[in-house]
Amino acid sequence: MNIESKWLEDFLALADVRNFSQAAQIRNVTQPAFSRRIKALEQTVGAELIDRSKTPVALTPSGRLFRITARTLINQMMDGVGQLSDLSKLGGNIVRVAAAHSLATNLVPSIQPKLLAGKHSPLLSVEAIDVDQAIEELQEGGCDILLAFDDELLRLPPYQSLQIGQAELLPVCACDSDGQPLYQISNNKELPWLAYSPSSYMGRQVEAIRDQVNLKAVFLSSMTDLLKVLVLQGQGVAWLPDYSIQEELASGKVAVVGEPHLRLPITYYAYRYQARLHPAGEQVWQTLRTLINQ
Repeated sequence: MNIESKWLEDFLALADVRNFSQAAQIRNVTQPAFSRRIKALEQTVGAELIDRSKTPVALTPSGRLFRITARTLINQMMDGVGQLSDLSKLGGNIVRVAAAHSLATNLVPSIQPKLLAGKHSPLLSVEAIDVDQAIEELQEGGCDILLAFDDELLRLPPYQSLQIGQAELLPVCACDSDGQPLYQISNNKELPWLAYSPSSYMGRQVEAIRDQVNLKAVFLSSMTDLLKVLVLQGQGVAWLPDYSIQEELASGKVAVVGEPHLRLPITYYAYRYQARLHPAGEQVWQTLRTLINQ
């Protein structure tokens, strides 16, 4: 099989922008020449990678899987050339991680030093985005590893998964100067509710007990950290993951309110495609596996 590296770079550019004209401009070639190179790549690998019937164009299932392979091959070539010429190997060591907002800000900093150990010196490039967008990023081959919450489909082939940890969504509010919660959950009194966007993962979890509590939504966001700020300002009650408010609970700035059944269990995972990653990516994955087994 004779695959030219420029074809791989062409494909990755097209996978990013989903437009033949824009991708051709990025690659500094004419659109007809660019289209021929993409077609040559598809013929060489023996699979249709681009669904041209859609606008913008989309990756086929084969294309989504091949996006990981293409990026891995490019990284490996950069790494090899860097070693031969004694140049920086930075580009080949980048591990792209997509993560749910709360996991990016609370989990990644705690494990990042451990992930950097090893001969490949991985450089984590973390993108904190909405959970559902993060899942789409993995499905489209836009990241090497995804840190997100339980998703049954991502625990099945062609993906691999590692359960990183478990947590609870706790109904919390700020406390007054005497350390008493500003609000109490009661069906007799409507409470201001700092809610997750209904379409978000956290929003769907809270929706399961929505009819058990008398709440009035006063703010919507998919970002845990933003809801936490508003909770601390005393603007209402929110369901926040326990790992994001450990210090605030210990210092008495916030308190858990409501009955125990209103505490919602959540599980978070690391996900990837089964296709082999570049060496730095594989090192990060194996380190995650080691951390789980400790």
